[in-house]
Amino acid sequence: MTLKDIRVATKYGLRTTRAILTFLTVSSVLILLMGKPIHCAQEYVYYGVVPPKIHFARKSVSAAVDFEVPPWSVAGSALLSVVASRDNTNVKIYSLPEGALVGEAALNTMDKRFFSLPNGTFFKVVSNDMVSAVLLGWGPLDPGDIEGPTPHAFYTAADGSYVGKEFVFVACQWSSTPSPYRVIALEDAQVTITREDGTKQSFELEANTDEKLALKAFSAYKVESTGNVMVQSSGLGEWQGACEEDVKSSFFVPSAQGGFMGKRFYSDSTASWDPIDDNGFRISALEDSTVTVWDVRSRRTMQELEVKRGAGASIKPKGELIALESDKPVTLAYIENGSMGSEESYHSCSYNAGVMYLGVKANEETPFFVPADSNFEAYVFAYEDTVVKIGDLTLPIKADSYFQMPIPGTHKIISDKNVVIEVIHWPKVPSIQGLKSFGAVVPCIQAANVTPDVKLTPLGAGEEEKFPTTLIIAGAAAAVVVAAAGFIALRRRTK
Repeated sequence: MTLKDIRVATKYGLRTTRAILTFLTVSSVLILLMGKPIHCAQEYVYYGVVPPKIHFARKSVSAAVDFEVPPWSVAGSALLSVVASRDNTNVKIYSLPEGALVGEAALNTMDKRFFSLPNGTFFKVVSNDMVSAVLLGWGPLDPGDIEGPTPHAFYTAADGSYVGKEFVFVACQWSSTPSPYRVIALEDAQVTITREDGTKQSFELEANTDEKLALKAFSAYKVESTGNVMVQSSGLGEWQGACEEDVKSSFFVPSAQGGFMGKRFYSDSTASWDPIDDNGFRISALEDSTVTVWDVRSRRTMQELEVKRGAGASIKPKGELIALESDKPVTLAYIENGSMGSEESYHSCSYNAGVMYLGVKANEETPFFVPADSNFEAYVFAYEDTVVKIGDLTLPIKADSYFQMPIPGTHKIISDKNVVIEVIHWPKVPSIQGLKSFGAVVPCIQAANVTPDVKLTPLGAGEEEKFPTTLIIAGAAAAVVVAAAGFIALRRRTK
């Protein structure tokens, strides 16, 4: 064998050896990962659970029983709407904990799909790009209907946060809430809204102003803005239905600075609070905080209060659109705390319920409130193996799993990874009561720590502040004119 032959053999022998080593290394890694969740770096995940009881119990028209559940109110499943913000979006829906595939779709921009999920289903939505996911429940719900439950929620932008310049979502509303949607401008903005059929509407907004809207149920919409805005639906102050149908659901309010912990918040409100109903906005604080509540429309302060750390405070500000400013980070929620009275003194207007979501950033301690006088279920969902501390309790949560909280009331949570909290609650009275209707925006767990680039305008910067400034300028100008006239007259007398 020549020297050349030896070199060739050595060369190919090394290549073969490297190939074998590479194969063994990859195989070993795959074997080690078998049985463990493998997450793609480009996937976006949304978790949730469908309420266990979707029906409504009311006073019976028969003397045989005190309460009855009308058949039209009973549903065995809820609808999960998913709409894409970008082309070539692939979506899959899994049930947990078994991880069975229950639905999938390939979507382009503004394409939507509806998935029916049975009551009590724990689900996971996985997408290769951001989507908007809305969970809807009400009797026999059909996407072909002309109306449906109005979500009491804020919508997520194309980047998954609650503040942005582009939103794509599926709308839903009752006909008895004429204009439950609201675009809130955090910056001066030119806004264009496009429906899936190409219908458009445009308007201009100054910072700290808003526009109310009526949108077609079960249709996809795109909101495009030149400045940062927030999009909310609730219609707290404009419900025109019967008292028994007046479902005002609880919801967490995201901060105008991103996430749910913040110093500036905006929300729909009402000028007519039910004096019997145990509801209102709940402020939760980790530190003693000074809070100012604004009427955004009049640009005037409505209330100033001190919020003690760990205790929280409840307020009922009367106005169409409110804003809240705090000197320390807090969280804010609209809470329907629970039905008043017993079955003997049942007050149907105090139907307190809700499906609400809270995103928690990794390593950011966050206070929150779970309605205390209701039947409730509260879950903390984790995407990765996560260590969570709730109050004095520290516990691990496995990837694609959850922890069910056993106690309502005031809590604080901190975790080493992003988590998402879902709270479901419905009245204790009567005992056969369920959750009549709901609409909730399901957030992306990866987007919990997204911080928008937004420049907030002071809430007091309005006409009432500009007016005195104008007077000062006009007065200064008049003084200059008078001084000049006096100077000319003096020179004339001197001559």
